[in-house]
Amino acid sequence: MYWLFLIIVTFCGVPAHAKRVALSIGNDTYQSVTKLAKAGNDAEAMSEEFKKAGFEVDLKKNLNYKNMIKAVDAFLGKIKKGDEVAIFYAGHGVQLKTGAYLLPTDIEAESESEIEKFAYGLYELTEKINEKKASFALLIIDACRDNPFGSRTRSIGTTRGLSAIEPAKGQMVVYSASRGQQALDSLSDSDRNPNGVFTREFISKMKQPGLRIEDVLRQVQDSVETLATKIGHEQRPALYNESRGNFYFYAPIEAVTPPPVTLSAPETTIEELFWNDAKTTGNKEAFEAYLNTYPSGKFVNLAKANIAKLVGKSTIDNSTKARNAIIEEMALWNDAKKNNDKKTYENYFIKYPNGFFSGLAKEAINIIEQENFVAELQKSKEFKDQEKLAAASKYIKESKDKMKKEEGASIELVKALLRIEVPTF
Repeated sequence: MYWLFLIIVTFCGVPAHAKRVALSIGNDTYQSVTKLAKAGNDAEAMSEEFKKAGFEVDLKKNLNYKNMIKAVDAFLGKIKKGDEVAIFYAGHGVQLKTGAYLLPTDIEAESESEIEKFAYGLYELTEKINEKKASFALLIIDACRDNPFGSRTRSIGTTRGLSAIEPAKGQMVVYSASRGQQALDSLSDSDRNPNGVFTREFISKMKQPGLRIEDVLRQVQDSVETLATKIGHEQRPALYNESRGNFYFYAPIEAVTPPPVTLSAPETTIEELFWNDAKTTGNKEAFEAYLNTYPSGKFVNLAKANIAKLVGKSTIDNSTKARNAIIEEMALWNDAKKNNDKKTYENYFIKYPNGFFSGLAKEAINIIEQENFVAELQKSKEFKDQEKLAAASKYIKESKDKMKKEEGASIELVKALLRIEVPTF
């Protein structure tokens, strides 16, 4: 049969029932520490990209401590064994001796012990996800900015950035900058991009089909570092990986065979079974047996045409109703050819499921579907495999050429057997 190039979303080692769930948090409006400008925008942008990649997404912005706890707990409640999980956090974070902490908007602290009580621990988050036994978990932490408590006291946390973390099995943690580095919100005063440098680069790389998450992140690391270096800044996203198998936002594009086109044709009747047997036998006696059994049947004209072919002369009376019926069928086929769209070919097939051109109608529908899909791939900026496109286009052309020859043969047969004037297509 025919084949198409389709985007197949498959994830190695993931149960068939697994789903994709994501949580995207952006905290800008801090009450007692420095406000941020783009964390909310980044969370919104990542939320949209997660949705496009097939995730069910919870988007939360400007969460105080109570609402941060509620949002994370509600999200954790959605995770089932085998699911794929993604969490994006943009906002303030701080590194303490006991680990990294994500800060809610109402954080007020005079000591590290207060932060431990009123901020969300990143290690605690990874442990809770681990308990859910997700098949894969990606945590993206864009909190590598200056310590918001730095100007107040040197007793709370490190000056800048977050330290390395050891994620649980099946997890991957990404920081927007390495330890001791500051994550850039913009590249210059004239940079009007609504997203931070890390987020905009991550989004641009994650859209590529067939790219494993490790390869996506390598590209992000290199592009962020290159952009930062151009303005004399040091920033390279950090990756901590304990995941298993292969994870894709958009899986590889593969060639597959689609199921045959099925149309709403009438159910097979006893007469149709008899006719099929006559065609299979293929001799004069079999077609005569059909005519004797069904003298007014649906396939009378075809039976007489086959007999005529076998004996070498026409048995159709062109002045009868049969001639008009065949002309009507040819007119509908002519319309289908002129319009050359799926609907008119379907109309022909439904009315004449065993007509002179029923097989050609099905072939035409398959070709149109292939042409439409290839046209979409050609417009896609993400699809780069020109060899596959060329192979698909070649196959479509060969299918058209074959169909044209078969159609010509069918038309000549009708003209020869029925001795009527038939339009030339």
